[in-house]
Amino acid sequence: MSKCLFCYQPLTGNEQDFHASCSKKIFGQPTPPSLPYSKDDLETLAWEVIKSQTAITGVQPKLSLHLSGGNKKEGIEQRFTIVGLWGGYILKPPTALYPQLPEVEDLSMHLAQIARIKTAPHSLIRLKSGNLAYVTKRIDRTKKGKLAMEDMCQLTERLTEDKYHGSYEQIAKAILKYSATPGLDVVNFFEMVLFSFLTGNADMHLKNFSLLEHPGLGMTLSPAYDLVNTALVNPDDDEEMALTLNGKKKKLKREDFVAAMNIMKVEEKQQQNIFGKMA
Repeated sequence: MSKCLFCYQPLTGNEQDFHASCSKKIFGQPTPPSLPYSKDDLETLAWEVIKSQTAITGVQPKLSLHLSGGNKKEGIEQRFTIVGLWGGYILKPPTALYPQLPEVEDLSMHLAQIARIKTAPHSLIRLKSGNLAYVTKRIDRTKKGKLAMEDMCQLTERLTEDKYHGSYEQIAKAILKYSATPGLDVVNFFEMVLFSFLTGNADMHLKNFSLLEHPGLGMTLSPAYDLVNTALVNPDDDEEMALTLNGKKKKLKREDFVAAMNIMKVEEKQQQNIFGKMA
């Protein structure tokens, strides 16, 4: 039985890859935009973008997508085109080294939603070659323009190459210092950290947490993004976390999370709610 690439629920009738309602949620139209590229096409394009120095930051190959060419009056749906940098979506294609990485990332993000963690809009999408790629809608773009977004490398004054140097307590301190809703955001942050630990994600470094401009309010913790079960992708890595928590990156226990939250003055009732949310 075929299932929707957005919600994972069964498709019915003549539906292909998406329910109309699901396609509208992620793409803004009842049928998904055409993506006329194969896996091989995208590998070539990814290298061209990287060489032109307009690549989106990060180690995993990423391409910026722009929706174009639609005409609602004539019933013509939009299609995706690859642009240098300023598209409204980010595409992460499969690679020869990690062919199932798109599925792993989408599932990790899907599980976060089940755990009631707010995430960036995301889905799988089928390439012309039949392979699945991961697509996410940029959360720092709106119809009115760009929103300010500062990651924790910037807020803790570290270079990008130092993104694995630091602790989750330091991130929490930056949230308390710069967020417009510090009490709420530090709780949401520790939910993300605990979820990442429980789902085998050892790559939640400084650039994978950000504050995002909230018009009329200020900077607040952004929805979760780049969640990947790295234990499936790289089982040889013996570290459980990208940064230290209570001075440790592995052999973590509940008391380590409690110690970190105590330092950040997270109330006992809030801590119980965080653990209970993941039970």
